[in-house]
Amino acid sequence: MVPRIQPRALAVDGVPALLFTPDDPGPLPLVLLGHGAHLDKDDEMMQILCRSFARALPAAVAIIDCPGHGERRPEHEVEYLTGVERNMCDPAIHEQLAYEWTATAAAARRVDTRIDDRTAYVGFSMGSIYGASIVHRLPFVGPVVLALGGFADAERLPGANALIEAGLRALGEREVLMLSMTRDESFPFAEAIRAFELIPGPKRMIVYQGSHREIPGEAIRYSGEFLRRCWAISESRTTPSG
Repeated sequence: MVPRIQPRALAVDGVPALLFTPDDPGPLPLVLLGHGAHLDKDDEMMQILCRSFARALPAAVAIIDCPGHGERRPEHEVEYLTGVERNMCDPAIHEQLAYEWTATAAAARRVDTRIDDRTAYVGFSMGSIYGASIVHRLPFVGPVVLALGGFADAERLPGANALIEAGLRALGEREVLMLSMTRDESFPFAEAIRAFELIPGPKRMIVYQGSHREIPGEAIRYSGEFLRRCWAISESRTTPSG
């Protein structure tokens, strides 16, 4: 039986964070994994994803509790539920998360010297909203995976789409993979296409039939292949020939 990867806590300026690392001599790239709404770093499915990327790539994988989630969740349920949506529309929260992910990446490299300069962002649902908005503020991040994302329901999340659009337009030449569902209730397929067309650099979209919660395991495996390919191309460009 393959030993289970046990996470370790990261000290990130008061931000609850975990780091998953495989039993590998390295060097290791770093994946910053943004969780979905109403989930957190300790959610079983999110930890399965972290372990999957850590073992399959292999890579170090960092995950934090986004504002209003996990250890940062408000005590009262109503405040929690309204705060999740309010945060996604608040530019200050997006700016805060850019700082927190920068600090998290630095903390991961301090505690594990196997981690090299290669960094990717992988966001699911809410994590894709934040990722689309803030990755351009993270110059150390290369490839990006936006799973179950695109433009959100403008009535439910007023203000979020403007942040998403500005961020997508500023992504530059980063390679981006979008994973979308045909009947996504949170991110209508037409709105995913509209977001995809704004990405300025190399991009691709994989579409699966089904609803928001029906994303197949194949999509996760393909994400890993996408990241490996991006990093292989990057290494080939920096390796002297002859």
